[in-house]
Amino acid sequence: MDCAGCGFEVEGGYAFCPKCGRRQPVPCASCGYICAPDFEFCPKCGASVGAPAKAGERPAPTLDRTIVPPSRTSSLLANIESAEGLHPVSDADRRTVTVLFADLCGFTTLSEQLDPEVMQALQNELFKELTAAVRNFGGFVDKFIGDALLALFGAPVAHEDDPERALRAALDMIARTARLGERAPHSGSPLMLHIGINTGPVVTGGLGIGAARSYSVTGDTVNTAQRLQSLAAPGQVLVGELTHRLTRHAFSYESLGDVVFRGKAGSVLVHRLDAPLAAPRAARGLEALGLGAPIIGRGAELNRMLASLDQACGGSAQLVRLVGEAGIGKSRLVKEFVTRVGDEDRFRNVAVRQATCSPLGEQSFGALGAVMRSAAGMMRNDNGDEMRAKLAALLTDLGVQGEEAKRLMPLLYHVLGLGDPDATLQHVEPEQLRRQIFYAVRTIIERRLALSPLLIVLEDLHWADAVSLEAFRFVMDRLERTRLMLLVTHRPAPDSGQLDSSRVSHTALRLSPLSSDEGRSLLAALFGESWVISAGGLIDQILERAGGNPLFVEEIVRGLIDRGVLVREGQRWRTVAGEVATDIPATIQAMLLARVDRLPQEVRRLAQEAAVIGPRFDAALLKAVTADPGRLEAGCETLCDEEIIEEVAGSGSVSSQSYRFTQTLLQDVIYQNLLLQRRTDIHGRIGGALEQLCGDKPERFEDLTVLGHHFAQSAEREKGAHYLQAAGDRARMIYANDDALRFYERALTALDAHGQTPLKLAIAERIADLSGPAGRREIAHRHYETVLQAYRKSADRVASARVLRKIGRLLWDVGKRGDAESRYAEAAALLDGADAPIEQAHLWQERGRQAFRSGDHALAAKWADAALDCVRTLTTEHAPQVGSDATLVTAEALNTKAVALARLGRNHDAVRQVERSIELAEAAGLLGTACRGYTNLGVLYTTIDPAQAIKVCRRGLEVARHIGDLGFQARLLANLAVACCTFTDRCPTEGVPAAEKAIEIDKALDQREHLPVPLIVLAQIHQCNGRPELAVGLFQEALDVASETGEPQLLFPCYDGLATLNLDLDNLAEAERYFSLAQGVCAQHGLDPEALVVLPFLD
Repeated sequence: MDCAGCGFEVEGGYAFCPKCGRRQPVPCASCGYICAPDFEFCPKCGASVGAPAKAGERPAPTLDRTIVPPSRTSSLLANIESAEGLHPVSDADRRTVTVLFADLCGFTTLSEQLDPEVMQALQNELFKELTAAVRNFGGFVDKFIGDALLALFGAPVAHEDDPERALRAALDMIARTARLGERAPHSGSPLMLHIGINTGPVVTGGLGIGAARSYSVTGDTVNTAQRLQSLAAPGQVLVGELTHRLTRHAFSYESLGDVVFRGKAGSVLVHRLDAPLAAPRAARGLEALGLGAPIIGRGAELNRMLASLDQACGGSAQLVRLVGEAGIGKSRLVKEFVTRVGDEDRFRNVAVRQATCSPLGEQSFGALGAVMRSAAGMMRNDNGDEMRAKLAALLTDLGVQGEEAKRLMPLLYHVLGLGDPDATLQHVEPEQLRRQIFYAVRTIIERRLALSPLLIVLEDLHWADAVSLEAFRFVMDRLERTRLMLLVTHRPAPDSGQLDSSRVSHTALRLSPLSSDEGRSLLAALFGESWVISAGGLIDQILERAGGNPLFVEEIVRGLIDRGVLVREGQRWRTVAGEVATDIPATIQAMLLARVDRLPQEVRRLAQEAAVIGPRFDAALLKAVTADPGRLEAGCETLCDEEIIEEVAGSGSVSSQSYRFTQTLLQDVIYQNLLLQRRTDIHGRIGGALEQLCGDKPERFEDLTVLGHHFAQSAEREKGAHYLQAAGDRARMIYANDDALRFYERALTALDAHGQTPLKLAIAERIADLSGPAGRREIAHRHYETVLQAYRKSADRVASARVLRKIGRLLWDVGKRGDAESRYAEAAALLDGADAPIEQAHLWQERGRQAFRSGDHALAAKWADAALDCVRTLTTEHAPQVGSDATLVTAEALNTKAVALARLGRNHDAVRQVERSIELAEAAGLLGTACRGYTNLGVLYTTIDPAQAIKVCRRGLEVARHIGDLGFQARLLANLAVACCTFTDRCPTEGVPAAEKAIEIDKALDQREHLPVPLIVLAQIHQCNGRPELAVGLFQEALDVASETGEPQLLFPCYDGLATLNLDLDNLAEAERYFSLAQGVCAQHGLDPEALVVLPFLD
């Protein structure tokens, strides 16, 4: 076996390469499969690597040698499905995988025509070729079934470009099969494959029982790949939508449209693979969409690179390493650097040679060969003759001729992978050949340096072969006083110093994540400063998830563009919706999962347990949760070395240390990689450990939220819902209503599988209570109706009445007064004879408010007094249960009584009642009730103390904004507009904007019971300022809405305003008609027109 690092032939039984010291793969003792050095368990059979096979037990066949005849396929699947003890191995996981199904066309006919022995030999030869194609591109052969092959790309080990690898493997398979058909004995028909490829989520792990148990995948992604293969014609490769989307930058396709497969819901968009593109486009980021931005946040690094090249041009060779994780901007910085080198006069003579190492892994001298191809101007599709001709031209340009060229040419052929056509090197020992190649490379570079300074750029050094790195170090050590600069880029790795030389100046530049300001600058450069300002909340979410990684920023935004969340309108961009999808872009997922898959198995398990705790975690908690506490310290050190996690500033031993994941998305990928059952188990262990730390009755808000989070995703979901409800109640107490809603909704989700339990009903009612004032009335109504149905079913009369009252209020606020009346009446009937004084008081208070809004002010005062009397008569027996409820109903009833008294001409009494209401409400923390008081007090003060009226409105508006109640914000803004325009000179600057904002809120929330108020206020402002045409339109709009409810305090100012406007315009008949309508409203409800003018809008 050749060493993957240096190409040296390693004898069987060696654990390490005697040439370069690289650890070698080891065979599984159970099945013989060659396992990677860091595998502890065989991915084929699940046995422990190195564990001896049991005595008398034959090694299980490897999956890529197992042939299942078609006739046995159905019975095999049936046996697997019914087998007892079927379960995945402990390291089974969820991941996105590209699945390839390849099938030989005409297998049955061919089997009939050929002798079975010949057919078996042909099959084995075919499988050998197909397996080689899969493995060459980093895939995994899952199994052979008859003449079909199932291969995986992305499992058990992920790569950043698995879909692309699968397509290249498919094309290689087709080519290999064609070549096999030319040399194999058969009936004369060409051997052809038809292939289906699909990318999507699967569950991976051990499948089967006993010796037949092996690594495999399950999921609809596999089924769809098989359907695509069945649909493909001979020689065709058909792919699914996600595979197409992830590879269209590198391959051309023909779309076959939507295809409906039998037995599958919905259709699948199918594409036929054509060929690789001659000039692939950018695979990642926004460059693929034609968007670009100047380099941001890398000025210091760029200047240091230019300074190093300046030194190199002066005769001091330089080695510069750019280090950073995938997507951090290494290639972008290199591109900017090379551009600057080409633009600046001081570097006009510098020769630049650029190459990139292949993610498929380099053969021996592969990285060095890439640089040589760059120097010679060789293209990807050049054949051997063209490459040899270009190499000869390069040597001529460098002055290498005659015997020297003849001596160097075979060595350079070897580097370029062109073999040894003249057998010149066949007798040279490997070690001697290596030395001669190093000397040849040094000679070529020296000749180039004799002409001009030389800059060699080698990107993605982490994929380079070991012998190429040794060659570059050899050259650098011997050319330290030349005009040479070697610039390499690579990801952080423990062996990243392989090129370091003691003779050459060495600069290592570590690229750190972009700051928040730099991230905003990047987005502003791409989409414009106006979008960044307008989409502030969305921008914060994008930057938080990206963690300062520029590529991640671009990929997340690209996903928003693909989903239509971010759209271009001309030269501007606009956000259609404001949420960042929780799905991780497939490109980022593959990139990060590839890092995780490189971890040793026990360290990977530790990372998974930490990921379930969250983006930040304490070592003490992880120790209490992990299945192997003894390896905690070593595991955390490894994760820090691999830059998966990092220590949070602090001191002490590892057991008292806190850590965080280096990237939020990295923690998310590791978490999503876990099977649902394992996530559930770990969440439960974390919840149990936290309960021990927090005690039986946790009080801290943070403890409630984290306990709720973990238990809600464990097997004890109801316990999680209890904690989340408590967290929501705590947030509600401080009027953090958005947070409270979020906790309640998570609690309700945790109880999805439960019936209508008391806990579930209580949470749903809380959601409704907060959703109504926030303008989400449909949500509130839906939850109220669900709760009401459950209470009716259980014959809980008092609870049913309470919910009916709340529904009535909701309906009243949207102008459906008839429906509201029926709900109130039904609630009253349920409470008849019930011992529920507080609920009775609430209902009477609500009926009083309803009477006031209907114009019956005496009845409103009567209902309010009844509610207050009900509270006063509460016995000590009721007191412990009704403390805050009694205060609430008292404050509301005082408010209702006050506005009724004001309409009856008792303004000073009204002010005292409202002030008492506000005092009680604020003392009890009932800020919503206090807002109603401020709304009415602002109106009442306009007749007593106008300056105080403005202060009251502003104070109330401040409270309404604090609690997020948009309804009261609209009311207070309208009152503020009246006060500012009546008593100050700030009408244009403060009054008009306040009225316009109130209209905007009312229309957005469909608050039709209040919308006429700001419309009337703004109409009156325009009327007073000589803009009758604007005033008429607003009055008419207000009248149209007010007519729906018939509320007199809304109808009167509309009629009165239209009357006076028509009078000013000499439309006497219309003026008379509107005056008559205004008088009719007052007469019908026994109202004083003067009172409606002085105190127009009370609630």
